[in-house]
Amino acid sequence: MKTRWLELRTQYWSNRTVRERRVIAIVGLLLFPVVYYYLLWQPAHVAVSKLHYTLPALQAQAGKLQDQATEIEMLRHRPTLVTLDAQALKSSIAESASRHQLSTFITGLEVQEPNAARITCDAISFATWITWLRELEQEQHIRAEAISISTLSQAGMVKISATLSNGIVQ
Repeated sequence: MKTRWLELRTQYWSNRTVRERRVIAIVGLLLFPVVYYYLLWQPAHVAVSKLHYTLPALQAQAGKLQDQATEIEMLRHRPTLVTLDAQALKSSIAESASRHQLSTFITGLEVQEPNAARITCDAISFATWITWLRELEQEQHIRAEAISISTLSQAGMVKISATLSNGIVQ
């Protein structure tokens, strides 16, 4: 490699006159900052400004991924739920309703085989119903399979007919 460089130097540089060498060196010194600016500094500056723009979004995505990874680990170690039969489901719903003072609003609670219960409420606050349904889901893993909601003349009051289960309704 060194011999090749010496040959190139001899062939192109040493054969030039002193004046030509001086002109080439001055042109090289003048072109160096221009080449440096357009090939190195400007692309780097553009890339840095793009990173300043996209970095917060990427950090937010990384935070979401961390939260989801934590949730996945938590769900992996969650015990498998046992499906309640219809009678146990009915008693569990009735107990939860009495604990939340909703027994007076429930007008019907019938068993539907194999693991579902039908609940009817003639007049209940929608906010109360949603809150109780969310707590049933979180505490006892009882979810609504089908719901029929009708509005009443009183503001915020609804008539509800729902099928609740904690497993697959067959």
